[in-house]
Amino acid sequence: MLAEFKIINHPLRPNVCTNLCSVCYRDKKKESNRIGCCSYEPELCLFDLLFLYLHYPSIYEFVLKKGRIIKGYNGIMIEMKTGLNRCPFISDTGCVLPRDAMTPLCRLYICREAAIWGPSIIEEKFNEYFSSKEFQLNNFLNSKLTYDKGFTRIKLNSFIEKFAPAIKAMIAEIDTTNPPVEIFNKEIVVKDFGILP
Repeated sequence: MLAEFKIINHPLRPNVCTNLCSVCYRDKKKESNRIGCCSYEPELCLFDLLFLYLHYPSIYEFVLKKGRIIKGYNGIMIEMKTGLNRCPFISDTGCVLPRDAMTPLCRLYICREAAIWGPSIIEEKFNEYFSSKEFQLNNFLNSKLTYDKGFTRIKLNSFIEKFAPAIKAMIAEIDTTNPPVEIFNKEIVVKDFGILP
C-alpha cells in the first residue's frame, strides 16, 4: 500500500492527515464499528466554537445543544460527551465535518503507529499548535470569559456572539488563500501497520 501523509499549512487551521486511517489496525482488534482514534469524544475550545459560529452555524448549534461545558486542557470547552464512547461526527466513511471545522486534536494528531511511516515533521506540526495564531486567539477569548458553576449554554452563546465581530476582523487579516501543501508517500506492508519498532 502507498501510505500518504498530507500536511496542509493553513495559517489558521492547519491539518495533518493520512490514508492509513482507512486501514487502521485497531479496527481489526475490535468487534465494534471501524472508528480507530474516533473513539475519542471531541472537546471544542472557545476559538473552535467561534470559528464554527462564523463559518458553520448549523454545526455550532448542534455542538452547543448537545455538548457539555467543561474546563479542559485548552480553557473553557464543550465536550461532545455522547455516551457512545465515540465521536458523534464519525460515519462509516470517516469524519463528516469539513477539515477546518475539526478540533485541533482531530486536525493535527496522527497516532504513533501511523506516524512512524511518515516524515519526522508530523510531531512538530502537532506541537506548533501551542504557538499558533489559533492558540493565541483561544487564549485571548479565555482571558475575556468569566467562568463559574452557574455558567450556561445561554451565557456561552452570548459570549460567542459578543466576540464574533472582533475575532472575524482579526482572522480576516490572515491570508488563508492557497495554503502550502506538503505530500509524503511511502510504500508499506499493511500487516506491518500497528507494529512499533
